[in-house]
Amino acid sequence: MRYNLHNSQLAIDINSLGAELKSVKHQQLGIEYMWRADPQFWGRTSPILFPIVGRLTNNTTLINGQAYQLPQHGFARDMTFSCVQQSEDYLLFSLHANQDSKKHYPFDFELLISYQLQDNKLTVAWQVNNINSVMMPFSIGAHPAFSTQLHTNDQFEDYDIMFDAHKQYYLWQLNQAMQLVAKNIAFEQPLQQFALIYPYFDIDALVFPHQQIKSIELKNRHHGHGVKVDFTGFPEVALWTADGKNKRSPFLCIEPWFGHADLEDGAPELLNKRGIIHLAAGDSFKAQYSIEFF
Repeated sequence: MRYNLHNSQLAIDINSLGAELKSVKHQQLGIEYMWRADPQFWGRTSPILFPIVGRLTNNTTLINGQAYQLPQHGFARDMTFSCVQQSEDYLLFSLHANQDSKKHYPFDFELLISYQLQDNKLTVAWQVNNINSVMMPFSIGAHPAFSTQLHTNDQFEDYDIMFDAHKQYYLWQLNQAMQLVAKNIAFEQPLQQFALIYPYFDIDALVFPHQQIKSIELKNRHHGHGVKVDFTGFPEVALWTADGKNKRSPFLCIEPWFGHADLEDGAPELLNKRGIIHLAAGDSFKAQYSIEFF
């Protein structure tokens, strides 16, 4: 089922399947900011990543010594959320564990996702409630995909990335097994801004660990339209487009994460996975990020 938010500037469409942001249109200019989910390139727009971020080695983890299969980025993106609160500028969705989710992740949880619209900014807030009598390990992340065809003739290479500070940035690279190698690799020279090119994404994603970045702006250098994602306090962020080496996909994902894919020498127990959140019994975890559309 689709739900809508709107004001004088933006019209927003959200699907209860995955509580996924599907469309953000400028009311006057008619610009669609979100990727159109063409399956020829990538059939999603802005999935929630829960209870893991990235890929597990062999898609398998251990929980209290028992093996569980978890697909890349978890299962919440493919589950239907309930809308529990709605107004013109606010939506709140809820997802609870069920028998199917417990086959992959044996914990009782409630995942709340809210969308708050104010002027040209959308704030996305998460709350994870641990309904168990034991500690619950998990990761959570965002995966919004923004169009690089805001105008008809736009090209991917017409867009610039702007970070919040000028400095030397470092990456963790992915190996052929899609595991992260926890070794800091310098990204270019010290910079704050750079132009998008597809070769950056030949090996999947640019992953920036260690809370190096607070916000990222994606902007067309010719007509000046784009988005700014603020994710202050998130430990990791990734930039990604689908198969940059071959497909030349016309979108860019800006992905703030709490957690990441398995490391090449990572622990098999989910509890011991680097970057995992340890949520005590009865406690709640909260985080939020915002997107400005211009």
